Order: sequence, then structure tokens, then C-alpha cells
Amino acid sequence: MALGQILGLAFAAALLVSSSAPFSAADDEQDDYAMFHSVDETKVSIISGNLTIAVTRDWPRMVFQHSYDPFSPTFDIGFPKLYLFNDTDGDGRFCRSEALYTVFLDSNRVEWNLSSVESGFTSEKGEFVMFSMSAQADAYNSTLDAPPSVESWANMTFWFCLTENEACYENPAGMHIVSGKTGLFINMSVEVTNRTETQYLAVERFVQGGATTNMFHLLEDGPQGAVAAALSARVDESLEGEEFTRPLNGTASPVQCIDLAKEDGTVQAFYQWGSAALDSSRNESIFAVNSSCYTTGIGLILHSVLPLSNGTLAFTLDSSLGIVESGFAGSMTDWLKENSLAVAVTGTVIVACLITSLHVLLRRRRLRRDGLRDKDTGKHL
Repeated sequence: MALGQILGLAFAAALLVSSSAPFSAADDEQDDYAMFHSVDETKVSIISGNLTIAVTRDWPRMVFQHSYDPFSPTFDIGFPKLYLFNDTDGDGRFCRSEALYTVFLDSNRVEWNLSSVESGFTSEKGEFVMFSMSAQADAYNSTLDAPPSVESWANMTFWFCLTENEACYENPAGMHIVSGKTGLFINMSVEVTNRTETQYLAVERFVQGGATTNMFHLLEDGPQGAVAAALSARVDESLEGEEFTRPLNGTASPVQCIDLAKEDGTVQAFYQWGSAALDSSRNESIFAVNSSCYTTGIGLILHSVLPLSNGTLAFTLDSSLGIVESGFAGSMTDWLKENSLAVAVTGTVIVACLITSLHVLLRRRRLRRDGLRDKDTGKHL
């Protein structure tokens, strides 16, 4: 093997190592912003700069990630079910033992209808994509294969909106901002059409990170507040029993928040929800939006409670989700620290290959020189 070939192999190996490094901040800057969407039988997909998100059509679920970072984990946030319950322990929050009826939101029990997907440009929103999915949901209080106990319990609608510019939204607790390009706004609307005698409704959400983003930071005062608790997705708190729940304290903030972070504290995504909901049947405020959660070993279950005993027939609850771009703008130094073992192993292999190749090359050259000398003297090797 010629020396030029060896150097070529070394250069190719270096390219292989460097190609696995993360994008730089400069790569993240895009001169021309564009938003694209597509619709198929299973989902609505949107690419909005650094955010790529899919909203599934079989139940309200959002799967999203960073568009350009090859190491971005996939984040998963969904609304699998609602619970109708009475607050037997009087704490104003939901625990699984209190459930009297379950309202499943998956396609096995609910037929979701997708609206047309509207997109365009306005001076206020910039580029935007918005759509909704709606369904009539039943309530169950028996085994999963039994018929519903309360047919046509409520009409449900989820509205989704993603805009290029920051958008300001208001709930009864105040104003809050949803970031442009990388934040999806979600509005859940429930219109009760067949009432029960239960006192409260609990909205369940499933939150999951991916790869090393396995920590949940609870921010009771919203995204600018301090971390009230840091929970690991790898811990299964559901084993503590149906009475176990971890309360989030109510605050004056218009939203509460869960950050999805790496173990070193780097936040890469978030989910936030309104601290108060609107009683849209009477255009009044509902301020008793108490929340609690527990981890499952792979993710986190979040419940938010709304009262039904005051004659409420319809309400709306806002939330939003997205990525935190600063959590992905890692430098080469950071990447080398995080992947030092892999870099060391790769470097050792490359050096070993170079030494072996050089040894073979030098041996062949020596034998060639010796062969020529023997030919001149008439001696054989």
C-alpha cells in the first residue's frame, strides 16, 4: 500500500469521525424561513424551521424533534384519556382510585374527524398552519370490552396552530407567549352533552422524552420560574399504588410547565398548560385547575382537574409544546466531552491501523531492496 493511500485512509477516517459531530450554531442559522405541511391517512406533518412535528389522526398525540440535529431525541406528548371522578380525599386533585368513568380518546373507541388544514401568511402570524380534529366521546365505567356506560358524553375538539411569529394567548389566569417557529399551540374544547353526577374531570396527558433526555423538570410558576422538582423517567412511581400522586402547587402564573431535559440539566423540549380554564358555557373563569403527576419508568403521566359540579357544560383548556433551540446548539468541545470514550476508541483504532499499514509498507520496501541486491549478486532469498 502506497503512502498516499495510507494518508487517504487516515483522511477518510477523520471525515467519518467529524461527520458524526453535531451541527454548529452557524449551521442552525437559516437565511430563509419556510413552513411546510403534509397530510396522509395517519398524521398531519409540519416542518417549521428547526421543529419537525407530526400530529396523529387516531388520537390527539404530538411526536416532534429537532429538524436538523442528527442526535435529536424524539419527544412524544399525547392526550390518551379523561377521567370523571369524585374527590373522595378532598385534596382537589385526581388519583387513579377515584375514577368513576373513563373517557378513552384512542381510535378504538372514538372516531376523529380532521378539518381542512389551513395555511398562509399574515402580518401578525407570519407563516402559519392551523387545523382541528373533533369527535364525540363516550364514558366507560366497566371492563374495556364492555359497551359505554354513558353514550355521547361530550363533543371534543382539539385545535392546533403553529406560527412563524410569537403569539400571545390569554386564559383566565393571564397572558402567555407561545414561541414562533418552534412552539405548537393546542386548545382542547369539551362540550358535555350527557351529564353525569360526578364532581370533577381530570385531563390526562402522557409526556415522554427520548435517548438521554429522560428528566422532567416541574416548573410550577411557568417557564421562567424555578424548578420545583426534577424527576427521572426511569423511575416507575405507578408501582406506589393507585393513591399515589405528586401534586403541583397552584401559583399566580398563567401557565405551568414541564421541561424535558438531559441529566446534565440541558433543556431540549417543553410542555406547558394553562393554570386556569374558561367555562365557555357561561363565559366565566374556572380557576381550580389543580395538577398532579407521576413517572412510569418510560415517561410521565400528568393530570389536570376541572370542576363539573358548578353546572359547567363546556370549557376550554390551552396548552403548548415545542423544542428549546439552545438545548441543541452544542459546541464541538461539548460533543467531545459527551462522547470522549467513543472518540478515544475510534482514535485508537485509527492509530493502530496506521501503524500496521506503515509497518507493512516499510517491510515491503525493505524486501524489495533486498531482492534487488540478491539479484545483482546472484544469491537467492
